[in-house]
Amino acid sequence: MRGCFIIYAKKDFIMKLSNKMLLVLMAGLLLQCSSLWAQSPLDVAKKVADKIMRESSFELELVPQVAELGLQVVDFRHNYGQGTSGVAYALSFILSDQDTSALFGFSCGNPVSIWLNEELVFSQPKRPLVSPKEICYNRFLFQDTLKWNLRRGANKILIKTIGDQEDWIFFLRAITAEGDENRQVKFSLHPIAPKIAGGNWLCIGVFPGNDLRNALPPEREFTQYYRHEGQLFHWSLPHPNLLLELKIKDTNSYQRESYLDWHYANGAMMLAIMALGDATGEEKYLDFVQKYVDFIMAHQDYFRWQYQQCHAYRGSFHRLFRRTMLDDTGAPALPLVELFDRTQNADYWNLIEPLADYVLNEQIRLKDGTFCRPEPTPFTVWADDLFMSVPFLLRLGKMTGDKKYFDDAARQIVNFTRLLFDKEKQLFYHGWFSQSNRNSIAFWGRANGWAIWAISEALRLLPKHHPNYKQILNIYRAQVTGLVTVQDRTGMWHQVLDYPESYEETSCTAMFVLALARGVREGWIEKKYKENAMKAWNALTQKIADDGTVHGICRGTEIGNDLEFYFQRATFDHDPRGLGAVIVAGVEMSKLMKK
Repeated sequence: MRGCFIIYAKKDFIMKLSNKMLLVLMAGLLLQCSSLWAQSPLDVAKKVADKIMRESSFELELVPQVAELGLQVVDFRHNYGQGTSGVAYALSFILSDQDTSALFGFSCGNPVSIWLNEELVFSQPKRPLVSPKEICYNRFLFQDTLKWNLRRGANKILIKTIGDQEDWIFFLRAITAEGDENRQVKFSLHPIAPKIAGGNWLCIGVFPGNDLRNALPPEREFTQYYRHEGQLFHWSLPHPNLLLELKIKDTNSYQRESYLDWHYANGAMMLAIMALGDATGEEKYLDFVQKYVDFIMAHQDYFRWQYQQCHAYRGSFHRLFRRTMLDDTGAPALPLVELFDRTQNADYWNLIEPLADYVLNEQIRLKDGTFCRPEPTPFTVWADDLFMSVPFLLRLGKMTGDKKYFDDAARQIVNFTRLLFDKEKQLFYHGWFSQSNRNSIAFWGRANGWAIWAISEALRLLPKHHPNYKQILNIYRAQVTGLVTVQDRTGMWHQVLDYPESYEETSCTAMFVLALARGVREGWIEKKYKENAMKAWNALTQKIADDGTVHGICRGTEIGNDLEFYFQRATFDHDPRGLGAVIVAGVEMSKLMKK
């Protein structure tokens, strides 16, 4: 359309040109117009989806397991065999830049003694092992929380265990009072083995015996090797596991995660690709999602073993088995639920059922049933969790006919609105802190996007006679009013919605496009909002390259303490956190333009 405008605006100048030059200019401008017209919303959505499919590799590769999140895992079984009886030691150094006291999470089922700087600081008899459990991002529950005094520099830590049971392993992590990794404290072998890269521990064993009170040579002094009862013992590195991980092509625009992993963003993205397949009638899109789900089904037993037995807390598909938050359970399962609804494949339901049980019965809630998280402070409500839960619950209700799923979905929308929705701005705050009864600082763009996407799903799938339907429709309309008020003149929305000095953000803009286009088409809002949707869509397409790469998607974002945190948040090309929304926006705009 811009080319056509130029012809009109510059007609006096064009009349002065020679006929030959005029023909050349007209041909170029008509080509520009035809190119713009050819890029229908479905064409744009297909470009994005096709790139995802090109860059998705249904391959696994062997990689060595490395320490993650500061969690020290020493598994003596790999060095000395499972069920071996005897005494083994592990040695490392805790580095601190000052004299201080520090907290440590510790789990072990064996008889164990721990010395810090030659002083006995912990001892326990045999007990059942409870492996660390991740309760929210990067926070774990341990069997014990220990407080030790550290001196500036290197602090020698020696751990003695007796291998008289199968789980001959210990877990140790320096933590903050909140339970996060304490990055001021490091484990290292540098004082005694500076040339060993990547290893934090040495192991030695197996000495004969089964009594912690019997002092053996490593407790008396450190030497490179020992002679004990006619045998030689020497230090070795713990043998690492080899893990199977999803392969990410070197040529992919996005390298941080695989598009095929179990992830809330990938769940939304796969759901969007299914919608694109339905809209275009092209089987390749539905076939791709089918292949994705079947790939998970084929390998789930192995990855469950890898997570539970190898303690691959950041391995491929770890979220499917971590199962401690809505990010792990509701949104990632959306394509699985959609496929079950279409195929009635009982194997799919066997995977869906425990996820549904978690969302209904295990996910942390406020006393009134509102979903919340234990971070950054206990019982915090995140606007993001409307999308992480509501579309999943709605589809379970549609599939089963059980009203408890519809009721829970409706309750979340109503309660989240009561706690997070600002009646003056008519926007959602990113979070609400239960302990202080206050909202977080920002109207973050994507949090509002997740919210209105989830609410529009409720207006589609919730029975019209549901007692909360009209209330939810009014919530949707109120948020639309707030959103169009802060829409930039370019058509985009900003990272922090009411701060135009924050950058234009792609994922939230796509979410608002799909919600507006859907609302106008369904008659939930007035037709005048079509102009807002069209303007936003035209701006959004400028963020999409010819090869389908989507630019300007904000990375995953926790609740920030100040606006600067949101202003400085990095963006990544083709981050899945925005791809599903871009594809659905194209599908919804296509339907709107046909109406």
